[in-house]
Amino acid sequence: MAGLTAEKRPFVLYEYLRFFWQRKWWFLVVPLATIVLTVIAGRLLLQGEKYTGKAVVFTGSIDVKELTDPKNIEAKFPDVKNLDVVVPEEQYVQITVKGDDEQDVSRELKLVVSEYSQELERHSQERIDVTTKYLHALEERERALQQKVDYYSEQVQSGRLNPEQLDDISDLLVESENNLTEVMERVNRIRGNLVFYEKPAVLSETVAKSKTYTGQLAAIGLVLGLFLTVVWLVLWKYILDARRYYSS
Repeated sequence: MAGLTAEKRPFVLYEYLRFFWQRKWWFLVVPLATIVLTVIAGRLLLQGEKYTGKAVVFTGSIDVKELTDPKNIEAKFPDVKNLDVVVPEEQYVQITVKGDDEQDVSRELKLVVSEYSQELERHSQERIDVTTKYLHALEERERALQQKVDYYSEQVQSGRLNPEQLDDISDLLVESENNLTEVMERVNRIRGNLVFYEKPAVLSETVAKSKTYTGQLAAIGLVLGLFLTVVWLVLWKYILDARRYYSS
């Protein structure tokens, strides 16, 4: 009997498609309902602060962990609630402050960014000052060594030295030239570091309403609703066929 029934119904897929088409309004009602329920449930579960303040700070050439580690930065502002600091990539620090009051979020964000950027600037200026002072000392050393090289060169070329004196002065000349070359290399390297030194700066600072993820939640609800609709109609069709079969 089952085999005979199967032979008489070779177009099962067509029957299901026809069954779906006759009840196509389910594909509207169920997805709409799941979209609404998903959005409501998602907002309840993901409910957070209404406003989010974000700032991106460029740390430049500063690589001191105390000033760039997120935990260290957050520890300096214990009174600021909902503060989150991350390093999305090297030389950049992202500061996020959340809250229900826009003015409070803006004020706390400005406080954190202002104090942090000032600390970066102080460290940056100290580093520049120390490097510049060291550069000046090396330049003085360079000039002194250049004078020695010139003096020893003049003595060697004067022809007034005996062989023993000539050997001594020549050794001093070679030593001074080596020292001068080394100092000149260090001077050029430090000058290059100062030229290409990158100072810290605040790149952006904004306060806006927090994301609600409504679009993502609606998309999830739509997919879930379509899936549930198909499952429900398939089950419905299966039950009707089963009843029809057993009743016959």
